[in-house]
Amino acid sequence: MASEGLGSCYFAERPEGCFLEVFRSFTTVVPRHELETRRLCRIELPRAVQLADCTSEAARAWGITAEIHSTPSYETTQGWAHALAQAGFDGIRYLLRHDPAQRLAGVALFGPSQPQEQSPPISESLLREVRSRFGIQVVP
Repeated sequence: MASEGLGSCYFAERPEGCFLEVFRSFTTVVPRHELETRRLCRIELPRAVQLADCTSEAARAWGITAEIHSTPSYETTQGWAHALAQAGFDGIRYLLRHDPAQRLAGVALFGPSQPQEQSPPISESLLREVRSRFGIQVVP
């Protein structure tokens, strides 16, 4: 895979992970109008993918440290993505940077993105979950 043109589509394994990553710039309050243009969607991949599991202790053998989960440097993470794509991986599994407990994981899949069908609005139950667990509330 060439260095130029390597794209990534980001996912979280749980809905609250998606919420935390998308609304990362809001500390405790998210204006409701910010939700109106966003949707959660579940995807089904057309084939099995091989992920570089950066949450595994075995990732240390590749020189990966916990910094990969928290660095704000896109240059660093793009370098890792390129190297792992060159090694034959279809994507990366990592811990979500905006979960302070580091319990939520995300996946970045390499390659071009495909348009998705329109999904239903973000549910009130998810809003209750992120308020309860992370102290983030949605206000009018």
